[in-house]
Amino acid sequence: MVIDSISESEIDLVIERLREQLSVKSNRALSEKLGLSHSGVAMARKKGTLPYGPIVNACVNYKISLDEVFGIDVDQTSDSSSTEEKPTKSEDVSRNSAEDALAAIALVEQIIDDLLYSKNLDAERELLIRKKLRPMLIEKTFEHNFNEVMVKTIAEGALYMAF
Repeated sequence: MVIDSISESEIDLVIERLREQLSVKSNRALSEKLGLSHSGVAMARKKGTLPYGPIVNACVNYKISLDEVFGIDVDQTSDSSSTEEKPTKSEDVSRNSAEDALAAIALVEQIIDDLLYSKNLDAERELLIRKKLRPMLIEKTFEHNFNEVMVKTIAEGALYMAF
């Protein structure tokens, strides 16, 4: 589910799946399990975002499938037919491991930090740009096989268009 935007209903579904997997009932308890402040989940819901880094970290720590949390259907049957089809882009993304997701998030955060440092933006504008860039750059990280130069070039182009 690496996409440019996520709807409120999808956010609610992800949060509900996390609650079930982590056996918690409240936003506050879920926030604590994710390593956020006590109001972290409530604030994310209010802003219409998901704290991807903490979610991935919690899934790794608690050995929870990211596919289950994000509602990605992965066909577990092995079919050895001679006319094997090439997996679709969404199937490729769903097969990425949690370690790959963490590495992608770290790379994207580093690139965004480097690019925005010299811009001297006010906090609200910087947060808005980060919110818009992050999902797209994570997707591009996987598309370009973690090629930092390509992802940074894409980020620079997107920032140029934003100003």
